Parts: sequence; structure tokens; C-alpha cells
Amino acid sequence: MKYRIIPHCFHYQRCLCNPSASGLKSEMKESKASERKKTHKSLIFHLLFLCTLFISSSCSTGTQYDFESSEDALRKYNSFFHSIQEQQVVNSEQMAAYINQWQELSDTVLHYIEKDPAFTAHAGLSMVFAENTDSIRTALLRLADKCTLSDVAYVKLHTSKYAEESGLDSLKQAAGNFYSSLDKNPIYNKDVHEILADYSKYLSEVNRMGIHSKKEFLNFIANEDRHFRSFLAHLDKCSSMNMTGITNLTTDICTSIYSNASKKIISAEEALVYMSMRTNRRLILNAKICHEVLKRGKIKDAPQANAYLWMMLQPYLSMDSFGVAMLTPEQSQAMIDIAKDFQAIVSRLDSKHLLDKELSDKLPTQLMRLYISTL
Repeated sequence: MKYRIIPHCFHYQRCLCNPSASGLKSEMKESKASERKKTHKSLIFHLLFLCTLFISSSCSTGTQYDFESSEDALRKYNSFFHSIQEQQVVNSEQMAAYINQWQELSDTVLHYIEKDPAFTAHAGLSMVFAENTDSIRTALLRLADKCTLSDVAYVKLHTSKYAEESGLDSLKQAAGNFYSSLDKNPIYNKDVHEILADYSKYLSEVNRMGIHSKKEFLNFIANEDRHFRSFLAHLDKCSSMNMTGITNLTTDICTSIYSNASKKIISAEEALVYMSMRTNRRLILNAKICHEVLKRGKIKDAPQANAYLWMMLQPYLSMDSFGVAMLTPEQSQAMIDIAKDFQAIVSRLDSKHLLDKELSDKLPTQLMRLYISTL
């Protein structure tokens, strides 16, 4: 039996279909190997936009760092590595502090040495910088041990590079109000087969006609959101149904939206914010439903237990730095609340022999290490 969830526009969600320990290990290994590639591929459009929008902040040195030369900048970067290397154990607050300091110092040092003519003349400076960066990442990975899901939630929620940016605040507020209004649209009162058929039909029509204005863009999000929430209401009945058509159509439409944004048919800022918040909404809605089912113990068998557990973990796995910055306070709190219940859920499922507790207990540490490896 397999349980699937629709990809959320470039943040492809693959449920854990194998209830065995080897299935979990394989899934985590694949995620670790592909996360950077997936993130890079999925965010090409908005990374280019962010480079322009936030270049002043990423290059800002403030008054904390005062380098006398490139060599001095690299020495201080190396000193930061040694300050981490000396630590034996850190809590989530300390881990988040180290990551934030690393991201700021790394950006500042790189910006400084890039202005040195020697940076382009030979590879020495860039090699030393890269070596120190790898050493810092390795030191942080070592400290990411025996983590809880609450640790993962805290670190991800407190280390977004874009958390303090105000350039998109008004747009984020407008988008947040828009998405809140969608909750007033009732889900379709139909059986699951009709819901999926209508969902596919709607996506096919949008894909055929295209999206050519902000009004059409927002109408698509609103209508698709209603179809998606209707689907989620029948998630437990969709295990054996083929979702490939809906998945592929969703991907095609999202690709066209970003393409239209790059052509300025749709505002790049609006495409970035609304689509990021769309992804967040779908991730959190899905995770909350799975969390509630797992918490109540309404699980039929091991494959469903593993699939729902994996879907519940998706916000902690798939959400990138910009996505975290686009979370609403309610969504951030949902991540905190779900994380608090993780250990109890795992213990309960283990008592019913529905999963491998020893392996599941290691998942938060793997998620933390995966996150650090992508920084």
C-alpha cells in the first residue's frame, strides 16, 4: 500500500511508502544527497531575484567586523571555526546562534575578499575561504547530535537569512490576508473520485489556457487551494490512487508562473511571495492533518504510519530559508506544536509495532544535519 501527496510546486513531497528500516534509511539518504540539487533547481527564479533584492543586506558588514586585509578576514573566519571546534555539546539556541553568526561572517568575509585583486588573479583566497567554510560546516554537523524535532524547529525558525528583511513586508502582509481569506471557501462535498477528477480537470484547463495576469494568478491560487484542501480531507482514501496526472499538471503550471514572472507578465515580487506562501500553506496543512491522525492513533497499518509520519516531517525537511521567512505566526506555532508531539507519537506507534522506534528517534538528528549540510 502506498500513500502519496501532491508536490507543492517545485518542493516535491514524496511520502515514505516503505515501512521498513531500510526504507527510512534509503529515504533519508536520497534526501541528503539531493537536497542541495533540489533546492537549487526549485529556486532558480527567486534566488536570482533575492540576489538583487537583498544584496545590500548580505554584503553589509555593519560595525562588528573590521578587516585590515583579506588575510585578516580569513584569519577571523578561521578563528570562528576554532571557536565552534572547541565546543563539545550545544543546545538548539546555541546552534542557531552559531549558524546565524556563520551566515553573517561568511557573507561578510566573502564580500571583502572578492574585492581583492588577488581573488581573481589566483585561487588561493577562494580555496582558503572554501576550506574554512567546509570546516565550519563539518564542526556544526558534529555538534548536531541527539536532536529532537523541537530542536530542528527552533533552529530552522531562527536562522532564516531573510527573517530581518523588510523589503517585502507589505507584500507578505497582503499575501497573508489573501491566504487567510481562502479558509472561508468550503471544501467540495463530493466523494474522493469526483474530487480528484474535478481537480485534474481544473488543472488541465488552467494549463491549457495559461495565466496571463495578476487576477488570473490569484484566481488560480484560490481555486486550486480549494481543490487541494478537498483532496486533503480524503487523504486516507487516496493511498491507491494514481496522482501522477495532478502532480505533472501542477508542476507545469508552477513552471509557467515563474516563467511569466521572469518575462514580467506577473510581478516577480508577487510571484515569489505568493508562491512561497502557497508552498508553506500546503506543507503545514498536510502536516497538521497527519499530525492529528497520528496523535489520535487512527492508523490502520505500518505503511500508513510511516507515510503519515513522513508527511508530518515535510515542513522540517523541505522548507528553505526564504520559505521560513514567509511563515505566518500561526504556521510557525504549528511547527513548534507538532514538533513537541513527535516523540510521544513515535512511542505510541512503536508500542503498536507500527514502526522502528530506534530508527525514528534518529530522524530529527538526520533532519538537523541535512539542514546544516545545505547551508
